[in-house]
Amino acid sequence: MIDTHCHLSDPQFNRDLPEVLKRAKSVGVHKIINAGYDVKTSQEAVRIAENEPWLLPAVGIHPNELAADSLEQFQDIERLLKEKKIYAVGETGLDYYRDSSSREAQQELFRRHITVAREYCLPLLIHTRNSIDDTIGILEKEDFYYGVFHCYSGTFEQAKVILDMGFYLGFGGILTFSKRTREIFKKIPVDRILLETDAPFLSPVGYRGKRNEPAYIMETLKAAAQILEMAPSGLERILDNNAAVLFSLDE
Repeated sequence: MIDTHCHLSDPQFNRDLPEVLKRAKSVGVHKIINAGYDVKTSQEAVRIAENEPWLLPAVGIHPNELAADSLEQFQDIERLLKEKKIYAVGETGLDYYRDSSSREAQQELFRRHITVAREYCLPLLIHTRNSIDDTIGILEKEDFYYGVFHCYSGTFEQAKVILDMGFYLGFGGILTFSKRTREIFKKIPVDRILLETDAPFLSPVGYRGKRNEPAYIMETLKAAAQILEMAPSGLERILDNNAAVLFSLDE
């Protein structure tokens, strides 16, 4: 199984990352897209991959990490893209839930991510919270349609627009307990779905209130298979193929 979005560079994993990775391998997780959410965690994702090549780094600055000097710091993200093997650009996008930074600044930073994703022919890992329509609008204006809307939380009508644009939709632990998410999920073409953990965040049923980790993706796989009335093993093969196509992996 491929975990298509998590944050193993987060400080919550500093103490026991080797054990976390052992648990992931023990349940059949064989590749992980390890996404940075600022310069430091992006650099750390690249460093981790040097010793654990199955942890595939993505680099970017999350909208909630936006700072006054983020556009200057973005040069460090560009340097990683130029010098290292990177599999995706992100986590990036728009977050209007907190409004901790101006929407205009978020949009400008998102456009910078789109520019480098185009330059390096890499998919985007898109975060969008209370901002899907603006996110879609920017992608259409920039004419960029390559990536995944991770941890999808929009409506089915918005999902149809996103799918028509060519993007994938990512689903995580929320699928194990949210009736609304399940109703949307079962309407999505299976060849456009990715599963993820977003670890250390958004733990599935059975682990809620605890730190999330890649091994728990199997709980989300079970829930997804139940919703779609498929065998977990068959669904896993389809989802891993989806990830291989998006991230240009050898599977």
